[in-house]
Amino acid sequence: MAAWAAAALVVSLMAPQALAGPPDDAAATPPDPVPERIAGQGTAAPRLVTGLSDAAPGGSAADAARAYLAGERDRFHVAAGEKDLALLGTEGSTVRFQQRHHGIPVLGAHYLVHLKGKGGEREVTGAGGAYFTRLDAPAKATVTAKRSAALARTALKDPRQRAAAEVSDHGLVVLPGGAGGAGEKGRLARHHTVRAVTGGEAVAREVYVDARLGAVALQHESARQAETPAKATGTDVRGAKVTFDAAKQDDGTYRMSDLTRGARVDTYDAGGRDYGEFLGQMPDGMIPVPNKTAEYPASAGESGAVNAHVNSARVYDFYKSRLGRDGIDGKGGTLTSVVNVTANGRPFANAFWDGEKMVYGGGGDYYSFAAALDVTGHEMTHGVIERSANLIYMNQSGAINEAIADYFGNAMDVEAKGTPMSDPEAGLLAEDLCRTGTPKECALRDLNDGRNAMDDYIGATVGQDSGGVHLNSTIYSGALWDIREQLDPATADKLVYKALTEYMTPLDRFMDGRNAMVAAADAMGLPLEDIQKVTAAFDGHMIHRDWEHHLGIDSKTVLPNITSTFAAPSARDGRYVVSNSDATGEKLPSVYTGSTGGGEAKRLSPDDGRWHEFPATDGTYAAWMAIGERDGAQSYDVLTRRLDKGKPRNVFSSTTVQPQDIVADGRDVAFLGYDLTTGVSDVYLSRAGRPAKKVELAAGHQAWSVDLRDGTLVWTEYWKAEKGTVFVPTAYDVKRGKVTVRYPPKQTDGDRAPLAGYTKTAGDRILWTERAQAAGAKTAIRSGTLSGRPKVRDVIPADAPYAPVSTVFTATDRAVTYIDVKGGQEWANENLSKLFQVPFRGGEKPVRLSCNRGTQTAATGDEGKRVLWIDGTGGQTDLVTRRSPAGSCA
Repeated sequence: MAAWAAAALVVSLMAPQALAGPPDDAAATPPDPVPERIAGQGTAAPRLVTGLSDAAPGGSAADAARAYLAGERDRFHVAAGEKDLALLGTEGSTVRFQQRHHGIPVLGAHYLVHLKGKGGEREVTGAGGAYFTRLDAPAKATVTAKRSAALARTALKDPRQRAAAEVSDHGLVVLPGGAGGAGEKGRLARHHTVRAVTGGEAVAREVYVDARLGAVALQHESARQAETPAKATGTDVRGAKVTFDAAKQDDGTYRMSDLTRGARVDTYDAGGRDYGEFLGQMPDGMIPVPNKTAEYPASAGESGAVNAHVNSARVYDFYKSRLGRDGIDGKGGTLTSVVNVTANGRPFANAFWDGEKMVYGGGGDYYSFAAALDVTGHEMTHGVIERSANLIYMNQSGAINEAIADYFGNAMDVEAKGTPMSDPEAGLLAEDLCRTGTPKECALRDLNDGRNAMDDYIGATVGQDSGGVHLNSTIYSGALWDIREQLDPATADKLVYKALTEYMTPLDRFMDGRNAMVAAADAMGLPLEDIQKVTAAFDGHMIHRDWEHHLGIDSKTVLPNITSTFAAPSARDGRYVVSNSDATGEKLPSVYTGSTGGGEAKRLSPDDGRWHEFPATDGTYAAWMAIGERDGAQSYDVLTRRLDKGKPRNVFSSTTVQPQDIVADGRDVAFLGYDLTTGVSDVYLSRAGRPAKKVELAAGHQAWSVDLRDGTLVWTEYWKAEKGTVFVPTAYDVKRGKVTVRYPPKQTDGDRAPLAGYTKTAGDRILWTERAQAAGAKTAIRSGTLSGRPKVRDVIPADAPYAPVSTVFTATDRAVTYIDVKGGQEWANENLSKLFQVPFRGGEKPVRLSCNRGTQTAATGDEGKRVLWIDGTGGQTDLVTRRSPAGSCA
């Protein structure tokens, strides 16, 4: 059919009269049928199979496709295990796999499964591709990677190019039959990319070197449009004329690609698209900023593209010439920048490294964040850190990460400007970003701010700035900057780099970072007086042995190093539950239990690839939420189990209703269910491990803040009335299945009912918070009996001078503990949330539960006056406790 179409086209061009119809012999040729099966060449696996309608149910399309191939092994002859087939991705309704031989990718071997439908209705309509069933290539190379790279260089015939070539190593690959002289058994090779620029000409070749014989087996040109280095001009964000390196394409146009350095430098313009589109992989269709001529328009400067391009090259040059590093990855990998991003349609006044590239925003009072060399150096240094010590971006290791990024960004900036280290403004970071104002007013941080660990460490938790990575960075970077002031700057730069790349590890704390610097100084052979300057700098910022132990901590650590952002403990009768991740915070959270007095924690939740969070306990049983995926949608399950034995039982499962405020009371579990489709929040109750059901509320009523204890379920019920929303604390007898008492709100703000906050139950009472709707109103904590008699009692009156602003509290039958926040514009320990406690029946002035200076949050009452909470004081986030209040704090 294709041949006839081509012929008809020729006829129509040469003899218009032939448009009346095709020749008789062509008309007699039937069209090719849709193929049902096409055999593969040199393999038992078919090249193409169509016309299928086989059932293939499964959670995800990829899982369904893999399971189908495994079940049809006799038909397709494809080994579907993850070692044999690696998922490349899903495009539309097609799943694409990469064949692997002993875990090594096979060149060009992609096998595809075509699907339609979803979930239980999913079907396979066809499959096929390149899959080689007769491979028997060895899996171990005998030619070293270094020798292989040298052989790959010989693919360039021009001696000048060969001498200037940069060789990248992409690892081992199996060449199948027909590729590089490989027979049916295949051929083990190492894949290299060889690039060179000489005499204004750029070349790039993909070279495959036999990993056993040491000879070039296959080579071809890289799939890139021919381009040559060129000079281009433009203006920067302030309108100054700039000449920069670009790439001239074979069609005469230009792109913002620098080909003159060991690493390629590419700069892209997002055109105002949201930064979320550029997280990770670059969106399809993006090319480095193009232009028809070598003279770029003013818009390329206003967007920040020119500055990003020039500054990226400067950062590369600094690392290469001063520290001997070939780019971010140390291997000449491409340096990619994206400018001109926004956030939800608004200016994005920030910049970040996303693991692959630099992304810059700007707008409003700021130029593009790419305008400042210290910002560009900072972001690119994050990439260097990631590919060396990989300092985990959390707590003290995250603060060191930020500190080193600040240090090198500032070092590049002062070097480029010729600013002496003695200049008071030498330590300012990002002082060039503002359109108006002085450098001091504009700067985001100052490495000369003089902060020290003992006095100034801000006790943020992992939910606040990832444990204070920015808030505490200048404590460590201040010490590094002092070292640069005391030593020769070039020596200091090499020292910090050596410490980072050769002595630091991912979870280093401030003291580890100090020790790394001292060890690096010794390894460099620095004289004793210089090493003493290094130690003196850290002493000056009070980074010394056991500095965390001198912070005045008065709590006991129950579980150290909480890394789950949403960790909130629940405790009762001497036992607790809490969610936590691993030490790096990279694994999905799991639920753990232990004694409130401390000791080893035991994991309760299964290791099933789901996110296990928001647990609650009554001291014997626990319940929590598991977040996973079902039928292509996020799923929510509520699991429950005993603390000391048994397996989890699922009492609720949905993809549209999200559980909240989960609570446990024996085998009973209650929670709020927020319907994502309607926006309605209902109360759900599971009795004795049976499936949870809705507790029927009046029409138009909703609920929030659920608690459950000793057979009484409480919540705040609310509905819209004539004068606004009414909030009513409500108690419900689980056994009788009926509401026992409601407490109408106290009228404290004219005709408007007050806002209700959290609702709890303890002892024989229901407790809740109320706050008037007037601006600046304080919060009252109130309580009433579960029977409705006698009258409501104020645990803390709203008009008391110590009444809190927050509405978050916890209660036992002896004490009520609540969070209060002094507030303020600055991040300071005194402005962070603190815990206060009053007797259960009130009547006394609250006292501080703990004098810890950092964040105190997510409190839960255990028994008596004992409370557990999440605390950030000790240089990391910990689960801590006190048996009784500390009282007054000096």
